[in-house]
Amino acid sequence: GIAAYEDSEEYEEWLDFLENGGTTEKYNKQRARKKISSPINARTTALGKASAITQYNVELNNRQKKLLEQLPEYDSTVIVVKSSVGMSDLAALTAKTGVEFALFTKGNERMVVRGDTYSVNIGIDKAKELAYNGYRWSGHTHPGIDYNCMIASDNDYLILEAFKQNRSVTYNSLGQHLTFELE
Repeated sequence: GIAAYEDSEEYEEWLDFLENGGTTEKYNKQRARKKISSPINARTTALGKASAITQYNVELNNRQKKLLEQLPEYDSTVIVVKSSVGMSDLAALTAKTGVEFALFTKGNERMVVRGDTYSVNIGIDKAKELAYNGYRWSGHTHPGIDYNCMIASDNDYLILEAFKQNRSVTYNSLGQHLTFELE
């Protein structure tokens, strides 16, 4: 299995590292060196954290609020710069709204699609079209706070196959995540 990472940016970096011929062991060593040089207080606020939103009704951060404004209803789509959104942000949006979100990455851009309580409107044909246009399925969210809500559905596996990917990730409303893979 693939180790789950603390946040989506790290998950994306790890996928990019593997795609460029790196190994998980080399990635972990590189990541450890980066963390040593990071400021200690970089992640001390609860603002915008999915778990804090779910458990204490903390607000979204300003960046997440702007993103949500661009995704006002079911099937809304927005394309943003890769560095401006990650899976932890989508988990926060799910915690706030109770609906699913999906994230797709192509080069330096990311596409976010808003779903409803049970799904995101990305079927097999749309997934194949996105893959053809160079997108990778970075992950999606499932509303809920338990382990079971992170388990990929049969449809999730069909979409993964349509993207011709081996793995993706599901986040819940607490920001926890589970990687799922094709066998």
